[in-house]
Amino acid sequence: MPIHAQQLSALIRRIHVDATDRLPDPAIGDWGRERLAAEATSTHETLADALEGLSIPLELLERGDDGSVRLQVRLAAGERLWGGYDADAEGFDRRGDHVHLTNELHPRGQHHMAGACDLCNSVDAEDAELAIGTFSNYGELHLPFVVSSDGWGLYISNARDRAVLDLGARDEDLLTWTASGGELDVYVFGAGDPATLVAEFVRLTGHQPLPPAWTLGFLQSRFGYESFDHVHRTLDRFEQEQLPVHGLIFDVQWLEDHVNLRWDPANFPDPAGNLARIAKHGVRSIVITEPGTRAGASNHAPGVARRAFATDVNGSEYDSHQWYAKRGIEGYREIEPSTGALLNVFREDAADWWYDQHVPLLEQGVDAWWLDLNEPEDVRHDVRFPDVDWPAKRDVLVGDDVRNLFAIAQQRLFARRDRQQTDRRPFVLSRSGSAGSQRYGAAPWTGDVGATWTDLRVQPRLTLIAGMCGIPLTGSDVGGFNGDPGAELFVRWMQLGAVTPVFRAHGYMADREPWSQGDDALEAIRPSLMLRAQLLPSIVTWTWQALRAGQPLARPMMLGPLGTEPGSDDARRYAADARFQDCDDQFFFGPLLAAPVLEEGATTRRIELPEGEWVDVWSGDVHAGGGSIEVDVQLDTLPLLVPRTTALVVDADPVAGRGYAWPPPELEVWSWAGDDDAATATLYLDDGITRMHEQGAYCQQLVTVRGGEVEVERLGGAWPASRIRAAAPSPGGIAAGSRS
Repeated sequence: MPIHAQQLSALIRRIHVDATDRLPDPAIGDWGRERLAAEATSTHETLADALEGLSIPLELLERGDDGSVRLQVRLAAGERLWGGYDADAEGFDRRGDHVHLTNELHPRGQHHMAGACDLCNSVDAEDAELAIGTFSNYGELHLPFVVSSDGWGLYISNARDRAVLDLGARDEDLLTWTASGGELDVYVFGAGDPATLVAEFVRLTGHQPLPPAWTLGFLQSRFGYESFDHVHRTLDRFEQEQLPVHGLIFDVQWLEDHVNLRWDPANFPDPAGNLARIAKHGVRSIVITEPGTRAGASNHAPGVARRAFATDVNGSEYDSHQWYAKRGIEGYREIEPSTGALLNVFREDAADWWYDQHVPLLEQGVDAWWLDLNEPEDVRHDVRFPDVDWPAKRDVLVGDDVRNLFAIAQQRLFARRDRQQTDRRPFVLSRSGSAGSQRYGAAPWTGDVGATWTDLRVQPRLTLIAGMCGIPLTGSDVGGFNGDPGAELFVRWMQLGAVTPVFRAHGYMADREPWSQGDDALEAIRPSLMLRAQLLPSIVTWTWQALRAGQPLARPMMLGPLGTEPGSDDARRYAADARFQDCDDQFFFGPLLAAPVLEEGATTRRIELPEGEWVDVWSGDVHAGGGSIEVDVQLDTLPLLVPRTTALVVDADPVAGRGYAWPPPELEVWSWAGDDDAATATLYLDDGITRMHEQGAYCQQLVTVRGGEVEVERLGGAWPASRIRAAAPSPGGIAAGSRS
């Protein structure tokens, strides 16, 4: 069978095995905003010829007589593989581990996220087995991308459900991948350091667009706010406590009859007026939306008339066993069981009709979407999606074909139509996704995790792995979705959230507001929550820098801090540091080194420092790098260090107006450099909401602090420059040096 090779860039080559004479479109379609153009395409008789000049030891790529497909890569002794994703992983280094990414209901209630980059696993995924697919009830990502410490990368472009990737579990010398069918289509990357390979993967699958500034602040959520009155009482408490909040999230309680895409009139009257009341204080609104309905709902018959729903093998309407069709919300708003309908999101006219129901919500003042149940939940083998327009024209998609495509198709729909409908930037919280979801503004979370210390400890891994696989904006249900975290765990989770790209507190039938665990916990949370709001100008800047560079915002230590140039000596030095190759409990958040406390009852925290001088953000203490330090921790302590030559630009008054004003009217810069030294920061500002920055309506400035004086140099953009004054560091509103 001929082997096609297509050189897409100096470091990316597509290899495809097929009896046809041409390369088909990629399985996910629409690759890359930059639309990599083939530099050369050739056909070969042997895999070795197709791989000539590449370092990857790929030695088998074949299709069996039964239609199954198989891949095999030989692994070297001591070689590490970054990628992999499983809630059961016990650490970054998964040597000898068996990881089954079938995404079935986890015994703890935590989901599995699918792909060789499973958010629930460690960064070092060697010797794990991954069953790639999305079948959990709690969210999935399909990201079969692997980076090797030997300088090669591999992405498997096959969306078939329940494929298996074995990273050395059965044979420590072999990486193998098998699937029941689908394309034999892989992208080989090499040779490069990990940061370079990640950037190339993002170049292939697409860069995440810059999100609205407020989405990088603090998002308050719960299951759920039962009325607008409940929301207003909550926001009044934020004002009373002088705490920042940037977004509020409406769970399913807002929906009329669970599924009609209209506000429940009894509990959520006058949506335009009430959303305006929320927005007046600088707080933005996100609403949940789910990809289906049920018989008897007002949007069911119109959908049937448009053939907008999935069918069964006989062409009848597929009965989707979703909660909103079969049970409602136990103990809150139960319903009589009915037939569930699942949107055919792959058919463009059906998808557009579904989105059209959301347009009035935008007009009323909704700011962003939360896409839930988009694995989709309850997809059995008998489901059929006829008349497919995306990812390619075809008669039908069946159950095994759709699990790893449904979420990205839905994200594509909302990104495409939002762009037509508004001038706002795309941002969607999403329970599932695939490689490339980031280019549609998707920000996944790590699923319905338990309120346990075990669940807390795995959360940094999930975010770091996602970033390694091209998904830079992720977060968790802060406090845990299921159960009562208690005061200490909730405080520690809020502290972790403060240094996570998407900072969202959320729980099931439980309070997750900062005061929910009592006054002592609130005061322990306050410094980290305030610091997140203070740092928002810097976080927006770091996000802009990271997304442009195809890099994660929350970064494994082995990638180095944001600003470490891929391919540089520094990048190679970080990747080669044995201390960081298996490290998942400390990481870089932009340029900051974050070491959140993840152990119950901890009174000290050990931190491994890179070379250079590192300053404790809270106390101002300076530490020499290259070794480890042990710091004392109290309940309110979030260990956070910054390079001594790095300055931080902050919002001087982040709780003015309860939420945020953008751009902030008063900016300060903090520096820990000595009188004879300089510290620098880049600042990026725009209007924070619209896409006008794409036409140059932004301002990029270089801020230098030397001897207490501030120098500002414009680097780009046409947005008015901001005035910045030097100030003594006061993280969380605490005066410099008052904590030690």
